[in-house]
Amino acid sequence: MARPKKDPALRMDEDLRIPVTAEQKRLIVEAAAADQSDMTAWVRPILLGAAQRKLAKPFMQRKRKPPAKP
Repeated sequence: MARPKKDPALRMDEDLRIPVTAEQKRLIVEAAAADQSDMTAWVRPILLGAAQRKLAKPFMQRKRKPPAKP
């Protein structure tokens, strides 16, 4: 028997490609394995949480400061 179709709102059909060094990838894969997870499932909640925290800050705190004049 086939499983029910996934709610379209829950479908993950977009890719996010992030260039990293071999060492950075090794660290991420190792950390995911330590949590008995695959790399994508491990990193997704970390990135989403960081994005939510970033956007929860008031606008003026998020605004970048202009570069210092030489």
